[in-house]
Amino acid sequence: MRDIYIALSGATAAWDQLSGIANNLANAKTQGFRESRTSFVVAGAGEAGGMYAAAGTTRYSNADGELMVDDVATHVALRGDGFFALADGTYTRDGSFQLDAEGTLVTRDGVPVMGDGGELQVPEGAEISIGPDGSVRAGKEEVGRLQVVSLGNPNPLGGSRWGGEPGEAPEGTTIVQGAVEGSNADTMRGMIEMIEASRFFEAQQKAMQTSDDTRARLNRIGGN
Repeated sequence: MRDIYIALSGATAAWDQLSGIANNLANAKTQGFRESRTSFVVAGAGEAGGMYAAAGTTRYSNADGELMVDDVATHVALRGDGFFALADGTYTRDGSFQLDAEGTLVTRDGVPVMGDGGELQVPEGAEISIGPDGSVRAGKEEVGRLQVVSLGNPNPLGGSRWGGEPGEAPEGTTIVQGAVEGSNADTMRGMIEMIEASRFFEAQQKAMQTSDDTRARLNRIGGN
């Protein structure tokens, strides 16, 4: 009864899709979050001629999240592709930055934000302004420029943190001061996808149950 394995492969792929959709919905309010989409592929052919399914590549949406203006001078939002570089080797689109006690521009959890020349330091009491090109000024003095990179093979590390292979800053990307970027997850579409994936998963479960019931009947017939 190899058909049960075909249905199992479909159920496993649907479960992977459900996990991705659930993660999107759970992060609908996470600043700088980028939703994912998982594709399906044919993993191979069974001896009985059936095709096995599997979850394929996962792609991440590069659509901008909602621009949420809060007028906080150290907060910035990216418009266009790209990520802010951080001192711990990770990357983020969550630009809710702040100044620590030493005047270093850091993330909410205290990781320094990288400029093109290193960590960004702002003198105490200086008024900070950040231009569309990422240039950071303390009063009239430019103290650096926010390092914005593209990411090859992006790898989500949880929340709004990413790993990947940094590259040149994407063309056309600009920075908005006094605002942060919301999640780009579409909750309405996510709910619809959740229902569709759940129904597909249930259909595969029923197919496995039918196959199992058929095998049980054949065993009973063979035993008589």
